[in-house]
Amino acid sequence: MTEAPSPDPLLGQTLSGRFKILEPLGAGGMGRVYKALQSPLERVVALKVLNPRYNASKDPGFERRFFLEASLTAKLHHPNTITVHDYGRTDDGIYFIAMEYVEGETLAQLLHKHTTLTWQRVLHIGGQICRSLREAHKAGIIHRDLKPANVMVLHEETGSDLIKVLDFGLVKPFMPDGTPAPIEAELTQAGVLLGSPLYMAPEQTRNQSDQRSDIYSLGVLMFQCLAGKPPFTGSDSIDIIVKHVREKPPRLQSLAPQVPDEVDALVMKCLEKEPAHRFQSMDEVLEALKAAASGSGVSGLFIDLRSPSAGQMAAATSGSVSKPRTPASSPQPVKPDMPSSVELTPLTGSSPRHRPRAWRYGVVGFGVGLLIVLAVYALRFSQEADKQGPLPIEETAMLAQPLPPVQKPAPAPVPKPAAPIAVVVNTVPEGARARYLGKEVGSTPVKLSLVPNERGVVSAELSLQLDGYEPVTVVAEGPGPEVSLVQTLQKVKTPVIKKPKPTKPQHPAGYKEDPYQ
Repeated sequence: MTEAPSPDPLLGQTLSGRFKILEPLGAGGMGRVYKALQSPLERVVALKVLNPRYNASKDPGFERRFFLEASLTAKLHHPNTITVHDYGRTDDGIYFIAMEYVEGETLAQLLHKHTTLTWQRVLHIGGQICRSLREAHKAGIIHRDLKPANVMVLHEETGSDLIKVLDFGLVKPFMPDGTPAPIEAELTQAGVLLGSPLYMAPEQTRNQSDQRSDIYSLGVLMFQCLAGKPPFTGSDSIDIIVKHVREKPPRLQSLAPQVPDEVDALVMKCLEKEPAHRFQSMDEVLEALKAAASGSGVSGLFIDLRSPSAGQMAAATSGSVSKPRTPASSPQPVKPDMPSSVELTPLTGSSPRHRPRAWRYGVVGFGVGLLIVLAVYALRFSQEADKQGPLPIEETAMLAQPLPPVQKPAPAPVPKPAAPIAVVVNTVPEGARARYLGKEVGSTPVKLSLVPNERGVVSAELSLQLDGYEPVTVVAEGPGPEVSLVQTLQKVKTPVIKKPKPTKPQHPAGYKEDPYQ
């Protein structure tokens, strides 16, 4: 008879006097995640509590690294990055991180249900991951463990996916004693490896990583979403790591023939063994994603890729994309100044019909036709008048009668303007003068409120200038509700001025410095 699991001692407790633990959300090698209520804000948060069995004596730098990386991650504010509200250590030695609470599922759970996703949806998800990692890379933060379990998928009311990237390099050297590492588990003990074997870049096996390592992991993630499995699998972690280092990945189209050539080339470039042969930044990956979407017949990456029309776009091989047809039964809006039904009696004596929309065009057409008939009649009448003399009084009175008024079509309703998006631009160091559209808008950090375009995206070009630093122009763009950008300024290099060597004056022949010699 198996023993019943002991109740969680943290349920109902309040950590650090602020976070009351309500219910568990999940568990892993690093600890547990709870749904908690933060006081006095009464805000629901996701509270990650690290495993109390961790022995800090095995990693003396753990606490310093934890607070350093948590403080850096808390400065990330991109809409596709999970927000860190608070972090700390309780009096009894429990480390915790309070994060934004969102309702959705991880990309790993989504792939468990569907195995593969359409290439349009993968481009849409990959673009949001790129934007999240781009902000982190500019702040000097490398994720090092990008995988489907660290990507949250929120299904918006509009039908599109909103992505939230989790766990930016936080406490990666932690693993409790006695916990066996499964194939997909993290090899994160201090001094060993940082990352997950299935998604690890080759250079990470040598404990070397930079932003291009995250690009490799993104390529593995997109490969799995399209092909149904990662490019390398094995019976244990070591086998997988060796394949990442030595073996060439299989061609994506050999496992997913429906993928266009542009998407296949993009993913395979992310999976290059040598970092120098991959994309060098998330900006380059984003440009490649946009080019692949455009070249495959998709005009943008912010469309509803889970609707039935996405299947029609998957078959598109040119720039033409078929639009979904409006069902015949769907109700049509009625303008306030238009009658809901107008009865018109045909001249042929047939039964009347109801024409709620065509009545205006009928009136306009009748008026135009009448004007043409009268113009022709007047021309012929004037020609006959020259021959026959003045008109009788009755005919003159008939022509003097006014024409029936022509009704103008009602103006189209003015569309409701889109909600503005906040654009936040900061510099390192702060205090740089910022100019937008030729006008100074303040010193960094600055915040602008801009109206998005028809795709729901804003783009703002700002000039930044700070005494002692090189002036720079940056472009902040992306979807709402907030777009943030942090720019590191470079100091002005002082030029070295070489003094010219003195030259001897030229004198005519016979010249003497001392005339008395």
